[in-house]
Amino acid sequence: MNRMIRNIIYALFLLVGGYACRPAPTEADREKLYAQLRRADSCARSKQEEQAIQLYFEWLERSEGKVNTLTRADVYDKIGKLYLYRNLYVDALDMFRRSAGIYRDMGAWKEEAGAWRNIGRTHLMRQRGDSIIQSYQRAIQLAEETGEQELLKGIQQEFQFVCSKTALLKGNARLWLHFLDKLNSMDAGCLLLGSVMAQQPDRHGGAERWLLRAADSEDLYIRAQAHRELYDWAKRTGNAEKTARYSDLYIQSADSLEKEYSTSLSFHDLGQSYEKQRMEMEHERMKNRQLRRTNMLLGIIIGLGLLLLASFLIYRKEKRRKEGELARLMKQIREKEQQIEDLQNARPETDTEPEDGPSRYAAFDLLYRMKTAPRYGLIGTEEEWLQVYAVINRLYGDIVGKLEGYPQLTELDVRICYLVHARMSNADLGVLFNVDGRSVSKSKQRIKKKMEIAADVTLENYLG
Repeated sequence: MNRMIRNIIYALFLLVGGYACRPAPTEADREKLYAQLRRADSCARSKQEEQAIQLYFEWLERSEGKVNTLTRADVYDKIGKLYLYRNLYVDALDMFRRSAGIYRDMGAWKEEAGAWRNIGRTHLMRQRGDSIIQSYQRAIQLAEETGEQELLKGIQQEFQFVCSKTALLKGNARLWLHFLDKLNSMDAGCLLLGSVMAQQPDRHGGAERWLLRAADSEDLYIRAQAHRELYDWAKRTGNAEKTARYSDLYIQSADSLEKEYSTSLSFHDLGQSYEKQRMEMEHERMKNRQLRRTNMLLGIIIGLGLLLLASFLIYRKEKRRKEGELARLMKQIREKEQQIEDLQNARPETDTEPEDGPSRYAAFDLLYRMKTAPRYGLIGTEEEWLQVYAVINRLYGDIVGKLEGYPQLTELDVRICYLVHARMSNADLGVLFNVDGRSVSKSKQRIKKKMEIAADVTLENYLG
C-alpha cells in the first residue's frame, strides 16, 4: 500500500512538474525561430503586412522562454509599427506599451525611448494632444539618460516639428508617418528649411533654392510636398509662369505618389480585414491556452483525488488493524482479570503453614505473581514447583493423569505443561524461563510430538 502511494505521488509530481520543467531549447530550435523571424521581416519589407504580422505572432508564441527577452520586445515594436501604418491605433498602443515595459525591465533605455516615440506618434494620429506631449517628453528624458546625442537630437527635432508644423499633416496617416521616418534626412531638412523661409518675404530666393533641392529627392512624399510648397510660394510672389510650372510638377508628383501607395482596398478596410483575422487568431490562441490550463488543473484534481483515496484506504486499514489489536488486548485483560479473580478466590483463608515445607498460601502467592508480574528466577526450588503444581491442579483441573503416561517428558516440559494449563501466554513463559516467545513455541511443538498429540489439536486444548 505504501508503495502504491509513492507511485501516485511520483506520478502527480511528473504531471505538475511536466508543465514547469520543460526541456531547454536546443541550438537547432533557436535557429528555426530566427529563420521564421527573418522570414517575417522579409514579408514586412516587401509590404506583405498581413503575412508578416501573422508570422510575428506565431514566432512570439513559439519563442516564449526560448530566446532573449529583448528580441521579443523588438518583435512587439515591429508589430506595433505595422498596426500604426494600418490605422489600428489601439492595437499599436498595446504593442508599443508591451515593448516599452520589457525595455524598462531590462534597462534598455535607448530602445525604450524609441518605443515612447512610437507611442507619441500613435497619439498624434489619434489627435490626443496631451498624450502626444507626455509621450515625447518621456522619450526625450530617456534619450538624455542614455547619453546618445544623435537619438536625443532626432526625437527633439521630431517633437518640435510635430508641435509647430502640424499644417503639413496632409494625406493619409501612412504618408505622414513615412515623412516622420525621413525627418532626419537631408531632403526632409531642405523641405522644412524651405517651407520656413517661404513664409518670410525677404528670403524668397533662399526658399526656392532649398525647396528645389528637396524636389530632387527620390522620396515621392518629400518631392510632392516640395512641389506643393513651391506652388504656394510662386502664388504668393505673383509669378504666373512659375506658378503654372510648379502646379504641373505638383500634379505629376502627386499622381506618382498616389499610384505608389494605392491598393484595391483603402488602408482602413485593409486594417479592419486584418483585425478580424487577428481577433480570430487571438481567440483560438486563448482557447488553446485555456484548454491546456484546464487539462493541467484536471490532472492535478485527479491526482489529488487518487492521493486522498489511497490515504483513506490506508487509514481504514490501519484503523481496522488497531481495532483488532485493541480487541485482542481487551480480551487478554479480561482473561488476566478472571485469572486474578480465580486466584484470589482460591486463596486459603488461614495463613497456618504445615510443618513440612512451604505453605499453600505461599504457593498461591507464587502463582499469582507469576501471572501478574512474571520474572526470571521467581521460583527457585523443586519444592516450590511441586506446591505450584498442586495449586494449578486445584484451580484449573488435575492433569497428573495426562502427564504420567509420558516418561520421556523432561522437567522443563512438565513445567511448561502446567503453566500452559494455567493459561499463561508464550510471552510470560519466555520471561519466566529467560527465552524468547519463539523458543517457547518450539518447546510446545516438541511436547506435542512426545505426547503424540494430533496436529490440529493445541497443547492448551489437550491439557484443558
